[in-house]
Formats: sequence, structure tokens, C-alpha cells
Amino acid sequence: MSNTSATARRTATALMIFLAMCGMALVLDAKPAGASAGSDKLMLTWADGGGRLLVAGAGYRARDLVEVRLGSSPIQQARGDDNGRIEISVPETMLVAGSSGTSIVLAGRSVSGSSRILISAIPPRAAARGPVDLLPWALGAVALAALPLGLWLRRRGQGTPGTTPGGYRGRHAA
Repeated sequence: MSNTSATARRTATALMIFLAMCGMALVLDAKPAGASAGSDKLMLTWADGGGRLLVAGAGYRARDLVEVRLGSSPIQQARGDDNGRIEISVPETMLVAGSSGTSIVLAGRSVSGSSRILISAIPPRAAARGPVDLLPWALGAVALAALPLGLWLRRRGQGTPGTTPGGYRGRHAA
């Protein structure tokens, strides 16, 4: 009897450690590393359920103006930060003319003073919710189900009143 309860406790402990690690992986948001000055990447990401398009580029002159265009029509101008990184948010109302696959262009000056142009296509929006959206809820449900199981196993291992108390001596006495 004590062998099965010890095995159950070890299994419950391993499950709780696994759930804690999964929870930490969900809580810690994976962010891309900051682009270096020589990076040729233009990152486009949908935010707010497809309501805004986040545009990020790097390698421009510090605090210089960069023009953002949708295809050949200008959308807006943005000023880079101290490291030459451009980060803007384009609302969906400005992207009405541009569907998935339309080019987004960032045009400005590089650190050396030459022309710097980064081009990327607008990514498609997510069509529906998938199973990954349910993962945090499923892990939470498993964790909540494991809590009463652990309490039940702990009570079961304590023994009945009037007998030898639990612990090493109670389980291993001759």
C-alpha cells in the first residue's frame, strides 16, 4: 500500500513540475532578438486580432526619418530611435487597399548615408482560432485536477486515528 502511494506521490510531483515548466514557457513571452545595424530584416506582425500591423526594421540612421509605403503609395513617415530601429503600428483602416501579399516598403538612409530600402509582403491574417489557443486553458484544467488528487493521496497516506503516526517509523517499524 505504501509503495503505491509513494509511486503516486512521485508521479504527482513529476506532473506538477512538468506543468510548472509548461506554464513558465507560456508566461515567458518569446521575443525576437533586437536586430543589429547590418540586419536586412523587415518584420511584419498582426496585433489586436488583425486590427493593426506592426512594422519593424533596423539599420537606419539614428533619429532619421524613414518613409513607410504600401506598394507605391506612402502611408506615413517615422523617426528611428537612437539605434536606427524603426517600429510603427499601421492601423487596418490604412491597409484597406492592401490585401495579403501587397508590399510594405521602408525607405530611408543607412548609418553610412547610403539609401536603405527594406521590402516585405503583408502577411495573411489568421482565419480562425486553433488548438494552440486552448493550450493554456487545458494546462490550467490539468493543474486544477491534480490539486485534489494530491490532497487525496496525502490524506490516504496519513493512516487512521489511533494507529501509528505516519512518517518513517510508522511505515518501516517491524
